[in-house]
Amino acid sequence: MWIPTHSQPTSGFARVGRVVTLDSGIQPADAVWWEAGRIRAVGRARDLAALVSPQTPSFDLPHAWITPGLVDGHTHFSAWALNRRQVQLAGAPDRETIIERVARATPVQGWIIGQGWDANSWRDPPERRALDRVQPGPVFLHSLDLHAAWLNTAALAAAGIDRDTPDPFGGRIVRDAAGEPTGLLQERAVELAIPALPVPPRDLLRAALLEAQAEAHRLGLTGIHNVESDEVYSALRALDADGLLRLRVLFHPPVASLHRLIAEQARTGEGSAWLTMGGVKLFLDGSLGTQTAWMLDRYEGSADRGLQISTLEQAREATALAAAAGIASAVHAIGDAAVRRALDLLAELPRASLPHRIEHLQCVHRGDLGRAAAAGVVASMQPAHLLTDIPLVDRHWGARGSGAYAFRSLAQRGTVLAFGSDAPVASLDPREGVYAAMARRGPDGSPSAGWYAGERLTFVEALSGYTRGNAVAGGVAARRGAVTPGFDADLVAWDVDPELEAGAVDGFRNARVRLTVVGGEVVMQS
Repeated sequence: MWIPTHSQPTSGFARVGRVVTLDSGIQPADAVWWEAGRIRAVGRARDLAALVSPQTPSFDLPHAWITPGLVDGHTHFSAWALNRRQVQLAGAPDRETIIERVARATPVQGWIIGQGWDANSWRDPPERRALDRVQPGPVFLHSLDLHAAWLNTAALAAAGIDRDTPDPFGGRIVRDAAGEPTGLLQERAVELAIPALPVPPRDLLRAALLEAQAEAHRLGLTGIHNVESDEVYSALRALDADGLLRLRVLFHPPVASLHRLIAEQARTGEGSAWLTMGGVKLFLDGSLGTQTAWMLDRYEGSADRGLQISTLEQAREATALAAAAGIASAVHAIGDAAVRRALDLLAELPRASLPHRIEHLQCVHRGDLGRAAAAGVVASMQPAHLLTDIPLVDRHWGARGSGAYAFRSLAQRGTVLAFGSDAPVASLDPREGVYAAMARRGPDGSPSAGWYAGERLTFVEALSGYTRGNAVAGGVAARRGAVTPGFDADLVAWDVDPELEAGAVDGFRNARVRLTVVGGEVVMQS
């Protein structure tokens, strides 16, 4: 694992096959020269080579393409980092597969913890007694979308959840016919169990974050926008103070921290070159996978419209209080009713130093498509969810799917698209998101022409969501998000499929990172 030091060189010269600058003012280029952490020149290798000192590190990658460093616009980074050490549940086709994996697991700090199950295609639902049969100690399994948790009897007892525990607002304790908890918690009911979970030791969290940072570099990421707890922010600050942080992190604290942030006079946009505070994160609804996304009309074949996680009064008070203190808002909204409310709320607010944003904006009513652009609100979206959500949207939202993942419709109206993964809900690998935005196909490759194909993006448009879009969202568009002189030297060199030049939608999916540069430092080379 590469460990950064203050003595790392911050200059270099790379000759490649093509530079994708995302700067329309630069002519076709095949070389980039950077010094002291900034891009000095972009152009033809034959012209730049004579200007570069012989002592400058040189990289010859004739078949590679250089792009701006990619930024993941929505992660739960420590959760993803720690999840790599926990029980892996993603991709399990049925409940019994989950039970088998849990049976083989060894408790850590007395608990079995995992994440990634998805019961949408299961015959048997998540149920506590199925876990009890293989593990007597407490078991806590987060769903794939992190909007539900499956607990066994010991974990429910540790959390103090029983038949007399009321459902919290915005949450549901699923119960059997006798009124006993089944072990399935949805939305804010999951929060009832969180205090009982063991807290990872600081040294374990630190090690996991460093390992995850190295993996992010291998995937071509030079930055993340992270949505997590105060404890994670403290761990990232410690890495920054020790000179070990080499991802640009925009951190969105939870709305529960708002009063503390105001008391400490924290402000959106403040921080270091590596760690900056973003907006407070608050929830308006749930998720598609658990059918708790809040919709204007009922789910197909159901009387249910999903769940409101916050009341209008709670959300309006929090966003207004944050704005008055110079803190932006990052509002979770997936269903079209939640998206409409988010637009209503954010349009009322004064602009902060960074734009307000809607996280996910997964389904938008056609009448609301132009409102984000008009209000200067960023659409923080996760294209890779398309790879699994197409059948769920068709099943639960029907024709309203025309407003799901409406990338082109939003962009054509001037909305800034900031793309990310939502890891560990989806893979941190940005190639998957670029492919999904271009192809709009399910895992089986259908529909071949693309699902609501009019919303497909080109490679450059999809790439821009991971570069320029996130630079706008992070308030750094004047220095990041393009390969242009004067910008920070946050760069990635990729070996790509030659068919990408011809517009092949999967041409970037199998690209291999050859070089990742952050702040002029080579943090990964293969």
